[in-house]
Amino acid sequence: MLVPSGNDAADVVADYCGGLLSPQTEDTEQRIDLFMDNLNGYLSEQGYDNTVLYDPSGFDENARTTALDLKSVTDQLLKYSWFRDMVSQSVYTATLPDGSIHTWENTNLLLDPHSKYYHENVTGIKTGSLSQDYNLLALYQMYGKEFFICCLGASSDTARYDAVTNLIRVIDESDYLSG
Repeated sequence: MLVPSGNDAADVVADYCGGLLSPQTEDTEQRIDLFMDNLNGYLSEQGYDNTVLYDPSGFDENARTTALDLKSVTDQLLKYSWFRDMVSQSVYTATLPDGSIHTWENTNLLLDPHSKYYHENVTGIKTGSLSQDYNLLALYQMYGKEFFICCLGASSDTARYDAVTNLIRVIDESDYLSG
């Protein structure tokens, strides 16, 4: 789910976790609904008051969040080295419990050395799109600092990369940060 979007994987995880919350529930849809109710309750308890999700993958026109909530969640996840490792790679390979090896390609073109958008100081994080909205969360490292760049609702795939690339250029050219 963190490398390319895995909406089906999000459903499986939500179904499994919903089953843990209520083992007697036999219906997948009910288990997923139970998981989502608990997730939204947890998000609210944690202070993410501007985020409500209706689908485990977030692939829902009615879901809502803010850049601030996304940054808060990202800050929590960045505390884990496994998360940083996973979202920073253009290709991620995992050995599954059965011993098989599976490789996923990251859809974040800022991480792809063969892309015109590649930037060596970008270390993640995630792309996403829904209908005509293209989103990109990028983690940029420069001047001994990390910059969280959030582009939400770009009009095209290239528009999100152009917007983030322009922000990186502004950071790079900033006398305040380099001095």
